[in-house]
Amino acid sequence: MKYLIRNLLFTFFLINVTACKTVAYKTYKLFPEAENTPEHNFDINLSGNTPNYSEIDYWVEHPKKEKHYASLPKNYLDSLDKENPNIDAFFIHPTLYLKGNSWNADINDKKLNKEIGNAAIKNQASVFLGIANIYAPHYRQMHIQSYYDLKNGLQAFEVAYSDVKNAFIYYWENFNKGNKFIIAGHSQGTNHAERLLKEIILKNDSMRSLLLVSYLPGMPIKQFHKDLPPCSSPNQLDCFLSWRSLAEGYFPADWEVSDSIFCVNPISWKIDSLPSQKKNHLGILFQNHKIHYPNSIEAYTDKGVVWIKPIKIPFARFYKMKNYHIADYNLYWINIRNNLRYRLKENGYN
Repeated sequence: MKYLIRNLLFTFFLINVTACKTVAYKTYKLFPEAENTPEHNFDINLSGNTPNYSEIDYWVEHPKKEKHYASLPKNYLDSLDKENPNIDAFFIHPTLYLKGNSWNADINDKKLNKEIGNAAIKNQASVFLGIANIYAPHYRQMHIQSYYDLKNGLQAFEVAYSDVKNAFIYYWENFNKGNKFIIAGHSQGTNHAERLLKEIILKNDSMRSLLLVSYLPGMPIKQFHKDLPPCSSPNQLDCFLSWRSLAEGYFPADWEVSDSIFCVNPISWKIDSLPSQKKNHLGILFQNHKIHYPNSIEAYTDKGVVWIKPIKIPFARFYKMKNYHIADYNLYWINIRNNLRYRLKENGYN
């Protein structure tokens, strides 16, 4: 199965910093137990209505929406934001459909849609705010158990991808207006982004000429097109970036080990194995939407992943984990943002 990665086991953590500066935390398995698997086999008739992307409600984030989930961290000041950037970011959110009796999420599930905004857009897509206009579609994401049950999961994936493809084509025909653009995703969103690039964008000369850079974290990504190499330097455009974050020394036994899996260090933005320095780490975006603990992460790449050395900060014992998948953006939020600015500036985009 080319676009689904079935054997990802990782931990979902939430960290909330309260007014009295104590830390509460919860640890979840991102993959639910088997009893949360839909009881029936995939049925296209149970996949719900196809979203109409001419309606603003089918976009979780869009420049014309009245309510925006994307916002800058509360304690982060940024004087370089633009109200109307001439660059767009098309963002595809990760899996947040963890429980349900359908293989695809209900596109009109208000509770789930709100969670997508508060989790994926606020913590991930927000990194592009002010640098680019953010377009993030709702789509009938596949159930998390689709990564285990490929017979049903492949069909659910096709439904999800068809929505993403339709959303991008609608964006291109109605909203792009000649802007340079970024493709970005995470986890399931990265699977869809990779396919979208390969099957649609890189086959269209007009689209390809406006594509700046692609962010594909959270999944093992190999070079999948000769015209889109991995980014090998901090100022490179016309390339893709990918990383997966693990605790130093940990590697899931059922993950593929391959030198062809691309991984960049999202602190140094280099693909060598040299460790980044703590002084260059700019902080972690926490669940209270504030940046905390700059200079706390030292990391290096090996075996197609980013290995993070032990994080020594207050209450670190509360969120020691082996797999930091859910925090692939949060851990390096300012580093990602500042590096994108640098890439654009170095290539003449102000």
